[in-house]
Amino acid sequence: MNLAEPLSKRHAPKKRRPTWFVRYGPMEWRRFTYDRTPEGDLQLLGSIRKGLQAGALARTRDGQYVLLVGDHETPLNSSQMEKALKSIPREYLAPVPIVSQRTNVASLPAPVVTVKKRRVIVPA
Repeated sequence: MNLAEPLSKRHAPKKRRPTWFVRYGPMEWRRFTYDRTPEGDLQLLGSIRKGLQAGALARTRDGQYVLLVGDHETPLNSSQMEKALKSIPREYLAPVPIVSQRTNVASLPAPVVTVKKRRVIVPA
């Protein structure tokens, strides 16, 4: 411990580099971009986040990873992406089916509306 250094530098916590946080599945990438055709150039994998940078994670035909927001593609470091994808638990790698339950509006009961009387102050 060097006492000649200012106190703030001696006790300052070490800065951590933010890491990529990956979530797999169509429910994740649909928040950032639209569905692509199967014969297109991109395979959508999920969503990815690092600090304030977030978007859909996709892989091109040549194996390059890109961050998608709408139609804008930002190339990503392939070795960092492979490391981030390996850290995903195995149960999250299976495709998640999209389940939507549609109800018939005619079969729903009509809403009940109760109108209460206002309280009025009666002079005594």
